Formats: sequence, structure tokens, C-alpha cells
Amino acid sequence: MVQQGSGKAIHLGLITANDNRNFDTAATRAEAFVLMARAFAYDRAETAADELSSFTDTSSMTTEQKQAAAALISKGVVNGTSATKLSPSNKLTRAQFVTMIVRIAAATNADSAPTELAGGTVLTNPSIALTGAVADGDWIFAAPTNEISLDSVSSSHRIVLKGEERAVLNGTKQTSISTLAVDPAGTADVKMDNTSSINTLVIAGKGGSVGYSGAVSNIEITASGRTIVLEGMTSDAITITGSNNTILLKGDADTVSVLRGSGNRITLSGTVGTMVLAGKNTTVDGTGKIGTVDTRMVGCTVTAKADHTIDNIDPGLDGVQITMTVPDKVKAGGSLTAKVSFSGVKEGVTCTAIWYQDGSAIKGCTNNSFELTNDKTSSHTSTFTFTKNMKTSTAIGFKLLYDNPSTGETEQVYAQKTVPIENYSAEWYAQRDAAAILKQVSSVYRGNYTTSYAANNDYSTTTKEVWINAKGYSSNTNYLVWINRAYQHVNVFTGSKGNWKLTKSFIVGTGAASTPTPVGVTTVSYKLKAGWTTGTYTVRPVVGFYPGTGYAFHSRLCYPGTDTEYDFSSGYPVSHGCVRMKHNDINWIYNNVPIGSTVVIY
Repeated sequence: MVQQGSGKAIHLGLITANDNRNFDTAATRAEAFVLMARAFAYDRAETAADELSSFTDTSSMTTEQKQAAAALISKGVVNGTSATKLSPSNKLTRAQFVTMIVRIAAATNADSAPTELAGGTVLTNPSIALTGAVADGDWIFAAPTNEISLDSVSSSHRIVLKGEERAVLNGTKQTSISTLAVDPAGTADVKMDNTSSINTLVIAGKGGSVGYSGAVSNIEITASGRTIVLEGMTSDAITITGSNNTILLKGDADTVSVLRGSGNRITLSGTVGTMVLAGKNTTVDGTGKIGTVDTRMVGCTVTAKADHTIDNIDPGLDGVQITMTVPDKVKAGGSLTAKVSFSGVKEGVTCTAIWYQDGSAIKGCTNNSFELTNDKTSSHTSTFTFTKNMKTSTAIGFKLLYDNPSTGETEQVYAQKTVPIENYSAEWYAQRDAAAILKQVSSVYRGNYTTSYAANNDYSTTTKEVWINAKGYSSNTNYLVWINRAYQHVNVFTGSKGNWKLTKSFIVGTGAASTPTPVGVTTVSYKLKAGWTTGTYTVRPVVGFYPGTGYAFHSRLCYPGTDTEYDFSSGYPVSHGCVRMKHNDINWIYNNVPIGSTVVIY
């Protein structure tokens, strides 16, 4: 059923063959507006935009959806869900759909010669003859109707001619119609005798040819892809907003305006007072004559005879150049002020101006109402957060955007310059890093007296190196040792004053709270391979510091005369003041750190 219905909708021009929407689900209100406007030919060349001015939620709607909504609102078919909400993205409910249909046409009539037509009515008989009828609502001649005769009919409302294949409508004996909307799936032929007239003729939809003969004041062509023949009339205005139509104008018109669309061809055999060409790639030819041609869009060709021609094509940004002035470089700690000026502006235009930095639009630096003239300037100042490894350059750009109504395209002009950034020296950053690190490093243990605390907490390599170098320590050898009491680590550096690099870091156990390892600076004073042995333990090897004292690096406590540890305490303050280390770690100190090397305890 859905496929069958979709096929009919395509044939009647309600949807296109490439419409990939899921028609098993409810349409949004905005989608329904378009379908309803197409089904009942509500599209007009110029729909009042102010119909939507009271609604605050229309920004997501397409241009077609807005035009359809405005047309339906103006005819009382659609209301907002509140005074300020149109709710275009909401799903259309069945109640809303029925309400819209009833407002358009509350009744249907299948008679061939109906005598009573109250309010809006859908007429469905294939052949209908109306005599002396006065419409008090819209009449919609549905798709099955293909032959219509209106004799002495008066309508101050809309008459809609749909037609599935070939529809013919004849108006005779002073038939008077306010608005006739012709939107056949196939072709249509409308003829009015010399006593009858139409105020506004709307030709809509897509596809087959439409012919009209008779008096008509205004003609609106919103159709696309049709062949349209207009003859036997002198019209006030013909307005064209569709695309790719072939229009044979065999009558006369005061004004012909191609306001939108593209690719229309108009062949004249009558006369036109003023012709406005604002639709892209419009062609005007034939043996007729035009008083004045006002061309406002590119790609238009006029070979028909014209007394006067006016070229009102907007030059836009053609020939506009941007000159950008920037400093040679951004000094360390400085900012960048860029300034742009313009030349080659043929006419002042209101466009969009955007400042860019490193390829991205700068937040808050977009002006959607930039009045561009040759003496206009714009400037922007960028500030920087200076860091050690920041970029060494920045690209500043400025863009102009203009939606040219004469081309239908968005034009742009862009200028950009890359400016070097002079950063602070490595020494400058080191000094500032050192100041922070000197405050950060502590000699006070604040752990939980577990080995895991030392394993999971320590200063970074960078912090250790910056701290040791910032303190200015030197050594008589190319080794320097830092016993850090806060995290219970021995850190071994190699190098020289001001250029110490961390080589090794060991978890240790320093002096307990009651017998702390004294803070200070000393040297490695001796080494004992055999270590120390008492009646309760052996520790070996021993590397002494603080000359003349018993403070030393040594192994953890082993059974007397052996290297078998029985007290594995380390990673927290535990000793009488010495520094307890694992066997492999104290052996590395013994074998690598020379006597005379500086030892820092902090």
C-alpha cells in the first residue's frame, strides 16, 4: 500500500522519485506543510514572509518549507502550536492532518452537474459542468477530473485544477474567477471566452504542458520543467519563480519578472513594458518587443528587441583585494596586532568579515554586517600564552564572504600572513621552573610507613634534575648522590655542576623519626667491602658519608656472617641514621660512586 501510494504521489508531483524518506513513519509538520501546499497548489510566486515573523522556531526549516508554511498560514489552513511556536520538527498528528484537510475542503462531490457546493469542496467526477454557480469557498477539481465547463460562474475564492492526465477547463458567459491554480500531473488547457476573466492565474507543479487563452490580470508561474503557452491577454504582471520552463508569451504584459529559478526560456510574440531578469541563465527571444530590460542576474541572454537595457548585476567582491599589515615577529611575551585595508571595491556591499588564526575562525571576531568600502579598515590583536614548547609561528587570516544575489553564489576573498613568534630562552623557563620546584621539594616524610608508598610516590626525573641543578651543587667527581628523605629514595646523578643528569634511583630506608639521617651536604668518605658484623646482624658492603661519623649506605640487616636478609624494612624511615639498601643497589653504589663524591641529604 505504501509503495502504491508513493507511486501515485510521484505521478502527481507531490514527492520526487529520489525521495528517500521512510513513508511508514509520520511526517514532521514542516514536511506536511510542503506536501499540503503541493497537493492543493498553495505555492505562490510571492508569499508574505511576515506570516512567520511571530514564530521563533523556524530557523531549521528549508526555504520551501517556510514558503509552504507562510502560504498555508495566510489561508488559515495552519496555526502555530502556540503564539510563538510553529513546532516544524514535531511529528504531524492525525488530528492535525484532519484539521488541515477540513479547513481546505470540508466536503466532496462526485456529481457531473452539482447544484449546491457549500464551502470548500473537492470535486471528483471526470466531467463536470457548472452553470450560474457562486462559490463561497475553494473548489478543488481532483485528479480524476479531466473536463470542466464553467458557465456564468463567479468565484471570489480559489479554484484548483489538478488533473491526472489531460485536463481541460472552459470558462464562458461572464465567468469570473479570483484565483485559478493549475497544477496537472499531465497537461492542462484553460480557455476563457471574451466575456470571462481571471484575476490571478497560478501555474504550478512539474511536468507536462499548460496552455491558457483569455483575459487575466496577473500570472504567477511557480512551475518547473513545463511548456507554457499564454495567449489572448493583456496582463498587468507575469511573475516567474520556477526553473527550466519554456514559456511562449503570445499576449501582452505590462511587467514580466523572473524573480528566482534558473534556465527559463521566454519566447515573445507580443509586447512587454518592463522585463526584470533576476533568475539565472534566463533566455529571452522571439519576434516580440520589450520596452526596458533590467538584468540583475548573470548568464541571461536577450535577443528579442528592446528599447532600453539596464545592467544591474551586482559586482560583489569581484576585484576586491585585502592588504594585511602585521609585525615582523611577535616578541617574547608580546601580542600581535594585524590590520587589513581594502582596494578594488566597485560598490559598497554589506558582507561577512571573519578573523582567523591558524586556520580557525577566532571566537567573537565575526561581523555579519561588515560595510565594505575602499576606505574601510579592520584590526585584531591576538595574545599568547608563552610556554617552553609553544609554536614558533602563527598564521593570521581575514576572510570576506558575500552572498551575491546576481549569481546565487557565495563569494569570498581571503588574505593570510604567517608571523614568527620569538619565545623566551630555555634558561628563562628553567629559572621559572626551578623557582616552583625549589618550593615543591621537601625533606619531610609524610608517608604511611609502607614500602608501597615509596614505590608509588616520588618526584619526576625532571623535578629531580631541575632541583639538584638549581641548588648549584658541585662534586669532586662526576657523581653526585641525593638522599631524599621525603620519598625515601637515593638518587644518583652524573655530570657536573649545573648539568647533572639522573642515572639511578633506589628505594631505601633512612633514619627513623627518633634517629633521623641528618640533613646536609657531605661526601663519600670510605668504603668497606666486608661491612660491619655484630652479634645480631651483618651489613655489607658499607659506603660511609659524613666523615668521622658512623653514617653510611649499607645493606639491609642479614644474619651474622651471612648475606641472608632477615629484616626487609625499606621504603620508610626505619634505621638508626644509616641508609638501608637492597643488596644489588648497595653493591652498585659501592662499585660505581667514587670516594669524594658529594652526598646531599634532604
